[in-house]
This record gives sequence, C-alpha cells and structure tokens, in this order.
Amino acid sequence: MAELPEEITTIVLELQKQLLSVIHKTTETTFILLETYGETELTIISLNDLDNIRERANTYYSRFYTLLLRIADSQPTASNAMLELLERSIEEAQGTIAASEGTIKDEKRNWNLS
Repeated sequence: MAELPEEITTIVLELQKQLLSVIHKTTETTFILLETYGETELTIISLNDLDNIRERANTYYSRFYTLLLRIADSQPTASNAMLELLERSIEEAQGTIAASEGTIKDEKRNWNLS
C-alpha cells in the first residue's frame, strides 16, 4: 500500500472538513433565502450561484475521497500522475474554499440574511 506523508493526509482531511462546512453554509443560505423571499427572478441568480458553489465543494470533497483511496490501494507506490492530481486538487480546493466563503457572505449581506 502506498502511504502519503502524514502532513499531506492531514491537509486533505482538513480541506474535506472545510468543504463540508461550505456545503452546509451554502445549503443553509439557500434554504433561508427561499423561505424569506421565495423563488423570484431576483433570487434565482443568487440561488444558482449558491448551487454552483455547493456543486464545486461536493466535487472536490469526492475527488479527495477517491484519490486517497486509490493512493492507499496503490502498489508499491502511487503514480506520479495521481500525486500530481492530488497536489493540484489541494491548491485548487484551497482557492475554491476561500472564494466560496466570500460569496456566501456576500449573498447573505445582499439579501440581509443572518
């Protein structure tokens, strides 16, 4: 079984935790927006933006899950392609999380949601 350095595994697991938080915040904001204002021409744009954020976070969460399992199953070591994909995914997810959290805050502020 291929084994990643503990630091990399910790980073990925922390990113998954943050991605779950983004998914939760996005779903919560969507629910509050719908309950407060309903589905209108104005809210649809925000709802679509929030849905896109949730989908991206879900994609990265699933990708990390799959990559960690495939790397763990690799013999005798993980391929360079898998390790490069993991490294690139870490960098992209970090940017996605930061941007997503900013957008969620903006949507809450724009619609006066708490």
